[in-house]
Amino acid sequence: MMLFTLLENHLLKAERGDVIVFNNTSAEHPDTYRFVADCMKASDQYGIPFFWVEFQTYEDARKGEWTRLPSYRLTNSKPLSQDNPNGFHWRGEVFEELLSWAGYVPNQFSRICTQNLKLEATRMFLKDWLTGRPSIPRLGHFGERSRVDRRIMYRRHLRNQGAVPEEIFHKKRAFALSRSHFRPEQRYADFSPVWHEFSNPTLEGKVFGGKISFGEGGAEYVAFVGLRGDEELRVRRVEMRQHSGQSGTGYEGEHMYMPLATMAVSRDDVNAFWNLQDWNLSLPSEGSLSNCVYCFLKGVSNLQSVHAQMGQKKHTEIPDFGSIEGTPCDLDWWKRVEAEYGRDLRAEGRELRGNPTSAHIGFFGTKGFSYEILAKSESQEVDKFADSLLPCDCTE
Repeated sequence: MMLFTLLENHLLKAERGDVIVFNNTSAEHPDTYRFVADCMKASDQYGIPFFWVEFQTYEDARKGEWTRLPSYRLTNSKPLSQDNPNGFHWRGEVFEELLSWAGYVPNQFSRICTQNLKLEATRMFLKDWLTGRPSIPRLGHFGERSRVDRRIMYRRHLRNQGAVPEEIFHKKRAFALSRSHFRPEQRYADFSPVWHEFSNPTLEGKVFGGKISFGEGGAEYVAFVGLRGDEELRVRRVEMRQHSGQSGTGYEGEHMYMPLATMAVSRDDVNAFWNLQDWNLSLPSEGSLSNCVYCFLKGVSNLQSVHAQMGQKKHTEIPDFGSIEGTPCDLDWWKRVEAEYGRDLRAEGRELRGNPTSAHIGFFGTKGFSYEILAKSESQEVDKFADSLLPCDCTE
């Protein structure tokens, strides 16, 4: 709704470098991907480039040692397949690459998923986009095989005060190291039908080392976020950060605006808007299936609702996608990655301070809850966490 309000009122201008970005976590519901593809197609008439961006790592040398570094790739709006190598991932590959690269799972206090898959991915994209070039450059070496030395990588972990046993360390890093060790050069024209040379003008004097520089002496930009007028806590948090001299996300050079909040738009207004359209996001309006399907920040009751809905569809074939079994639409995927990438404090030889309910730190921290418990569907055991695991009111 925010996007099309901006477009309909001619508030976005291609010649200024304005751009629409969708961050794919690879853990969304298939209907979300269909909806974003519909939004992309509907926005073409306004002439503003629209890009899908995914987190990915690549290999490069730092201080004489080969390592994996974070970056992003562009995708088109169709699922990845043998016939569509530039398609988007939807089976959790992007999310798992992040967990494997980091070596642990996010939680309420360490939200590496939002930080890397969304905020940093967009930031890296903008650093390329605003240089005015027609493509993003190749990253990584030209060798056919990985050049990362696992032993050196583990010694680096120990130098950085890491304490994960070597066998566990290598098991966690295996998925990221199995991914592509380079990102090819990608031309904007191959991913946006409305891209033209004037769409991303060069900001002369702001480009350093082939990338745009943000903040003092560099470029500044406006970011629009769709927080509504009835999300008072979220809106106030962004406003407080901006009034303190920070941007809405704390990024140098970024100025965040919330048009829907300014217009006092509510959830009911958003639903009314989409009820007037001939296409829509075909997910339940309460939002339990939106965003990453089993996101740990949804709260216990929402996660129970998600499991009740998705558990029945586990073996269903979805047109254009196939079976959701073993994907983030399947609770078993979340159980697996929590078990594989969560931290085992006892194995690391860490001191268990206070009264932790578990020595295993998963998506829910040390609260004792896990996707394994959710999967048991024993309401009494799950319900006792309802008051301590509430839906988030985050602003990222």
